[in-house]
Amino acid sequence: MPRVAVLGAGPAGTSAAIALRRAGCEVVVVDPAGPSCAGGAAGLDTPHPLSLSAGSLGAAGESVPPSISGALARLGLGTADLDRDHLRSLGTASAWGAPDLEYRDYLLDGLGPGWHLDRTRFDRTLRAAAVAAGAVLVQDRWSSASRTAKGWSLTCLGTRLTADVVVDATGRRAAFGTAQGARRCFADRLIGVAATVPDPAARRHVVLEAAENGWWYASPQPGGRLTLALLSDADLVRREGWARPMGWLAALRATRHLDVPRDEPSLIVRDARSHLLTPSAGRGWLAAGDAAMALDPLSSAGVTLAIESGLAAADLIATGQVDSARHRQQLRCRFDAYLRQRREVYRAEQRWEGPFWTRRREGVTEARHLVAR
Repeated sequence: MPRVAVLGAGPAGTSAAIALRRAGCEVVVVDPAGPSCAGGAAGLDTPHPLSLSAGSLGAAGESVPPSISGALARLGLGTADLDRDHLRSLGTASAWGAPDLEYRDYLLDGLGPGWHLDRTRFDRTLRAAAVAAGAVLVQDRWSSASRTAKGWSLTCLGTRLTADVVVDATGRRAAFGTAQGARRCFADRLIGVAATVPDPAARRHVVLEAAENGWWYASPQPGGRLTLALLSDADLVRREGWARPMGWLAALRATRHLDVPRDEPSLIVRDARSHLLTPSAGRGWLAAGDAAMALDPLSSAGVTLAIESGLAAADLIATGQVDSARHRQQLRCRFDAYLRQRREVYRAEQRWEGPFWTRRREGVTEARHLVAR
């Protein structure tokens, strides 16, 4: 079996590592986040992946739907740790296409609970599971790679490794794939501007509210905290000054269902663009999770899809199909389906005619029309 280097120890990377170890592969996971089990989001797994459920910006307010339990089961993990370390999610409430909130309750729908994650703790759990499965976790940052007669020589800041196959699980940067000449093809200019603030209401639903130039979500977090995030296009954020506290708070005050924090927030800005890595694999390497395909936070399933993508990557490696043309085509078809579904969801909001909404109603629905950067 091949020796595999997994670059990145988020959900995609650790899931790939666990599955590869089960298949008998020697696995090294390279990530600077911490030793042995220190803490650090594709594909589609639901008929309607943009069903106005719990959006997220990775660590900036991660809420996962009930489908996470099935993904964890494929890793040999249960939901006991989720109940112990994280906050149960009752569902979502969205004002989309109409001014009033429409509730979707997971338990009443018979789906079981979702969870509001402490991502640092969740990622630490997955890292520990990968180490327990026999993966070696190297606390280091990958910097360069060169081809060898048998595979790859990887240079990290303090370590040199060799591998037959490399899994790029470096997230939206797709650092390894782009270094091999792959290009990220973008469908939009979406970014998120988020703050985590005290949540005196101790709510359990994610609230999603469409606005004139984008949309907001409020995601409860463990420890009595709430993440508030504005999603809009980068040019609109710059024009309106929404990456600065004063402008962000002014936009928040214009919402109907979200509370304004008492104190001036500390903001983070995150890339939220939809992209497809082209190609997503090559001779001796393949991408997984957000490195391969990143979706709009409306998809609500970043962690679940990252796990599924990591498992799929491991299966391709174990069966000798690393550079599979069929897999690349399947990934592109799934991304095309996602683009069509995304456009339909945005078309459901007809109250505004500004650039944010018209761009998405008229947006591309096939990856071949995307802009590579």
